[in-house]
Amino acid sequence: MIEKKDIETIRDMIAVHEPPVLSLYVDIDPSKPENARKGWKVRVKNTLKELEIPRSVEEAVRSVVEEDRPSGKTFVVFAAEKGGKPWVEDFTLQVELPVVDLGHGRVEARWGEPYIAPLAYALDEYERYGVVFINKKRWRLFEVFLGEIEEVMDVFNEISMEDWHRISGDSPSLRFSTRKPASSRAGVAIDRFEKRMDAWTQRFYKNAARLLERFIDQHDIDRVILMGVTEETKFFEQYLSRSVREKVVAHLTSLPTPEASLGEVAKKVFAEIDKIEREKEIELLNQIREQPGIWGLSPVLEALQLGRLYVIAVPWDLNVKVWRCEESGWVFADETSARSLCKEGVQSLGLRDVIVDLAAAYGSRLEFLRGESAEMLENEMAGIAGLTRW
Repeated sequence: MIEKKDIETIRDMIAVHEPPVLSLYVDIDPSKPENARKGWKVRVKNTLKELEIPRSVEEAVRSVVEEDRPSGKTFVVFAAEKGGKPWVEDFTLQVELPVVDLGHGRVEARWGEPYIAPLAYALDEYERYGVVFINKKRWRLFEVFLGEIEEVMDVFNEISMEDWHRISGDSPSLRFSTRKPASSRAGVAIDRFEKRMDAWTQRFYKNAARLLERFIDQHDIDRVILMGVTEETKFFEQYLSRSVREKVVAHLTSLPTPEASLGEVAKKVFAEIDKIEREKEIELLNQIREQPGIWGLSPVLEALQLGRLYVIAVPWDLNVKVWRCEESGWVFADETSARSLCKEGVQSLGLRDVIVDLAAAYGSRLEFLRGESAEMLENEMAGIAGLTRW
């Protein structure tokens, strides 16, 4: 799994590289017919022919492209000449990236200033999930980030196998589904046994919660999904700290077997994550509408550059033109305003080329919307909106 620190290292290394740099983003999603039989490789080679880049750089990139790539959705390459020799960094992501225009030929290539805005967005805005699968055999933990899922094997290692066997025989779901016998000597004995089990069970869940919270802190987990029998996931949630409970975004029903494959877990989890993300996008638009927030290109750009916006909502396919003062860097929604207020030259460019850096410069969170929420944004809020700080 690619880690945040990996992207951050690559991003920082590329950002300080002397231009010109080749920035190449390629749609390689194998589920798309146009990418069958590695069709994307042909498109990359044709794109390289059209660019005026050094021969050594072109050959180095071609060599990387010819290698077998792991399946994914986006292939990213940065290349340049360094000390008279070609320098290449490449990696594959399991997600699509916004502010990358793959509509024409499904390849975006730039030769000049390094185009790292998509990586900056991926680093800062994609949520990292932790998924706890609570089952009767041994709990399992999965980490999800940038479209990848990986099982984490050592988080609950401090818990002995004896304790796992013991808790499987005294799970909350079993406890809640059984009734004690009528009062008798046997009933009194069972009452005493259950009191001892209650104390032991509490210690077990407190310990498991402590281990999970340590992992969440160490790995910067943003959201948590609990999966298993509902009574057991709800019971465990009670032992989590308030800060971790606030990260819990879903309770999923259990899988048919504790030994479910990674693919089976992924199928269930990714469907839920997509649902969560879409619901939160709708919540954001409702919040902007009710606050009230600001929408429309000119009002949003002005508020953003005055530091007033806490969150900016834009569509995933962001195809809007803006004008920027070449000296001050101030961005305007229309050319007339730009030319009347800019003492220096004016540059026309796509909003997608500057929105990530603008949001970062003014401490605003950027949210890219898809599907129903993107349609709402376009139809009801002129295609862009913001949640104000004041």
